[in-house]
Amino acid sequence: MNDNAKCMATSELEQNCLTNLEVDINEEQTVKATSAIDHTTYSNENQGTTSVAELPTADDAKSQKHPVSCDLASPEEMDWLDRRNQILASLYGQCVGDAIGLLSEFMNRQQAEYHYRRHSELEYHHKYEDFHRSRWAEGDWTDDSDQMILIMESLTENGGLVVKTDFAQKMVNWMKQGFQDLGDLGGMGIGSTTLHTLRHKDFLKDPHKVAEEVWIFGKKDVAPNGGVMRTSILGIHDWWNTDQVVRNALEICKTTHRDPRCQASAVSVCVAISLMLQRAHYTNGEYNVPDLIKSVYKYAKKCLDSRKKKKNLKSYLECKELSELELDEAHSLGYTYKCLGAGFWALKQNNFRDALQQIVMHAGDADTNGAVAGALLGCKLGHFDEIPNTWLSKLKHKDWLDGKIEKYFEILKRRYMTKDAHVKDTK
Repeated sequence: MNDNAKCMATSELEQNCLTNLEVDINEEQTVKATSAIDHTTYSNENQGTTSVAELPTADDAKSQKHPVSCDLASPEEMDWLDRRNQILASLYGQCVGDAIGLLSEFMNRQQAEYHYRRHSELEYHHKYEDFHRSRWAEGDWTDDSDQMILIMESLTENGGLVVKTDFAQKMVNWMKQGFQDLGDLGGMGIGSTTLHTLRHKDFLKDPHKVAEEVWIFGKKDVAPNGGVMRTSILGIHDWWNTDQVVRNALEICKTTHRDPRCQASAVSVCVAISLMLQRAHYTNGEYNVPDLIKSVYKYAKKCLDSRKKKKNLKSYLECKELSELELDEAHSLGYTYKCLGAGFWALKQNNFRDALQQIVMHAGDADTNGAVAGALLGCKLGHFDEIPNTWLSKLKHKDWLDGKIEKYFEILKRRYMTKDAHVKDTK
């Protein structure tokens, strides 16, 4: 197991804390990897385990729950550590939701019931191997999370800046060859709107203009979910500044999806994640989800130009029953609001496995619905331990993903520590 997979702690402070913590632990303790994730843990038969992913928080230090001998530096440092596991839960939640959703992607509910009803707990190896599903290995995510990772790579390589032309170039490269270091031969699962946009001769020059032309060609009536499925990372990026989160979400959404409903969907997901990371509407360890949704709606409705359209958006955000969405309806399973509704339905749940399994069994565009639902619910639950052990540990290419996240965290943390300067720059 490589060093990146062993430890996601990126800052010098975190490494120093770990060094001092090791010294204080009994010499009989040994270092081993957890079964759930590839972070290092310190264990002892008599004392249990402590994960690197669970570094001491400010409250822990005060209570001596995790005594450490290093200085805790600043409130910003400790706040970063507190948010870190929540961010991981959202990122892992997206990829896991995508991978488990593949089990029933493009099926209807009757087919999903036929293939999976005998399994009380769904696992990747239960995947029915028809032509469509056989293109992905067991436990692999699909294009939804591939594109999220492309955004993450672009943010990392551009020092945290959102550069639409760089993302556009990465999308084209991925379409042609996928992730070569994973053995891909090309990007799989690309939706028709995205494909038409990427293949346009002027896409790399002005992606927003091309996306608008494609939208107009579709008589301004095509609003697929390709713009929202990849956006969880943009709710994380600059999470402390929700207005900037909105700007980032729109900049990336409009590279391929111009429809206002696509934009409203992307803004909704990103704002929800941003507000949860800010601990908005958070009391006694729980989020007030109805109030959170009200705040999300205030931002997202600005993308729409009529009361009727805004009311429609609100109805999907407030969806109470998954069956209301008719996720497997053949002619509209890729509609952006159906994916949005599934995600915000999941946000109202409290058990990751139960919520995602219900989404799988409702079929339709289940990998996309699962990706958005997993990102939102993972962020709400606040820790990747809430994700089923087998789904996370058997996620294909997880070591590779951890390396991408670690590099991004270096940028994100540096940006967070200098956030006041960034806020001034945007005014």
